[in-house]
Amino acid sequence: MTHNGRPVARAALILMVSFLMAPAGLAAVSVHGVSCATGLSPSLHFTLLVPTSNPARRAWAAIIQSELQCLGMDVSRVELPFSPNIYDRALTPPASNIGKTFDQGGFDILFVGYNLGIDPDPYSLYHSSQFAPSGGNYYLWNNAQDDNLTNLVKGALDPAVRANYVQQWQVLANNELPSIPILYDKEIVAFDSNFPNAQSVFSLYHFPAWPPVEHLSTASGVTSLILAETGQAPGQGIVPELSTSYYDLAVSGEIFGALAIRNDTIFQNMVPELAAGTDASPGWSLAADNTTWTVNIRPNVPWQDSVCCVNATDVKFTFDLVQNDTFGSPVESFVKGIVGGIDNVTITNPGVPGVGGGTVVFHLPSPYAYFVQNILTTAILPSHILKAFSADYSLIDKSLFNNPATGSTAVSASLPRGTGPYIYKDYNSATSTNHLMKNANYFDFPDWGTSALAAKGQFGVQDYYVRTIVGGDQAVTALSSGEVDILDSQYHLETQPNFLSTWGSSKLSIYNSYGVQEMGVNMEHPVLGTGTATPYALAHPGNARQQRTPQDGFDRRLATLPLGRT
Repeated sequence: MTHNGRPVARAALILMVSFLMAPAGLAAVSVHGVSCATGLSPSLHFTLLVPTSNPARRAWAAIIQSELQCLGMDVSRVELPFSPNIYDRALTPPASNIGKTFDQGGFDILFVGYNLGIDPDPYSLYHSSQFAPSGGNYYLWNNAQDDNLTNLVKGALDPAVRANYVQQWQVLANNELPSIPILYDKEIVAFDSNFPNAQSVFSLYHFPAWPPVEHLSTASGVTSLILAETGQAPGQGIVPELSTSYYDLAVSGEIFGALAIRNDTIFQNMVPELAAGTDASPGWSLAADNTTWTVNIRPNVPWQDSVCCVNATDVKFTFDLVQNDTFGSPVESFVKGIVGGIDNVTITNPGVPGVGGGTVVFHLPSPYAYFVQNILTTAILPSHILKAFSADYSLIDKSLFNNPATGSTAVSASLPRGTGPYIYKDYNSATSTNHLMKNANYFDFPDWGTSALAAKGQFGVQDYYVRTIVGGDQAVTALSSGEVDILDSQYHLETQPNFLSTWGSSKLSIYNSYGVQEMGVNMEHPVLGTGTATPYALAHPGNARQQRTPQDGFDRRLATLPLGRT
């Protein structure tokens, strides 16, 4: 999955799990050995919720379930697909499921991966104003000290001051554990010999600069690329503002453009894309009040349906739409918290008909340190297509524009259309494959634009396919047989040591990611979150230590259990 960046402290709970445990052996994990506890009275019951798409995560969950059962706990493990099950229980739940336990339709502990990103900003994923489904605080952590520190982090424009607040927040997160890190990822992308620069490209352009299809060079006669990923796409959908799925990004990231884009994961600088200007002189500026951002829009950028051109109306439309309750964006609370409302985005220059461009001004209610990184990277949507949904923006979610696999054409028959290097063509349900084709009218801008890519001998892929293949064994077979060209990092190929040794290091890209694998805790759970219904608390109702409030966090007795004896 992909989310706004987040730092997570070193955990008090260290889970020493085996990378080499084969997914096929999950059902054979033994529990209740001779040294295991016989049970707790009263029973401590909860369920580990695990995505079906990730073999390594399933292995870790099986090990942890075994250890907890060995300690006498009644721990179940349920594996479900992200879409729709885990989204409905935890990530974008209906109001009836928010805060509920697994047995009630919500979740207890969720095994999930987060891409931390480059900029440490815990606000979007931990501030109490960011509760799901309109925000990224899926764990429902409500802590006054956390709220204060995350506000201080996002408002501190001085990097040294901001770093100090981040460190204070890390200590708090380590003590309260709304999420429990399992490990920090070193990712592996495997590829065939059709793309000579693939090893360097995937090291330079992984999340949050993913996917990098236009940066690949191609061997003679090669015009197509098939990327396999273990998660479903479309999952939540192709419109970036409606999806928190990493797997959707492999498609949407090549279709839509933003005002700013991360150049790469090495230099990490922000480059103007739909904003005017160059790397050295970008088309955005901050006024002396530290809250007024002026953004000039690049002229002559055509939409993929040949409508010309992107303008200030499209930019304001996008930010108005994200902040519209009816639209139902999972980042609505975040954008509202930073931008402050639709009236805070104004057009001072609408642009020129047939040329586009123009100027938009953002009047923030308070300074935000990561405005360029986290707001200007919002995908700009075509107002001329999506305004057809103005009577009910909720219909975009189930439309063909957002979900080409199953979407409705009732309001608009348009497939997803943006300004990016690849245009959506069709979805093959028989092979679970999205087909995109090269955008012949892709525009010029520094480093990533048409001319810059051509000068480097890149942008040779004409047909780009994203195929869902669930399971590492199946994916490895598909790559080895030439059925696909690339295996995404989320296959966790460290679980396939035989394949790695035979495939060869020259066809692997291995890098330190910005990701963490973790156990996310439902902080409104009466046992795991607040602690108010733990057996000890119920037996000692007058004990002040156990009279927890939602902001007090994870029950510390569970957090210090001696796990990891594997």
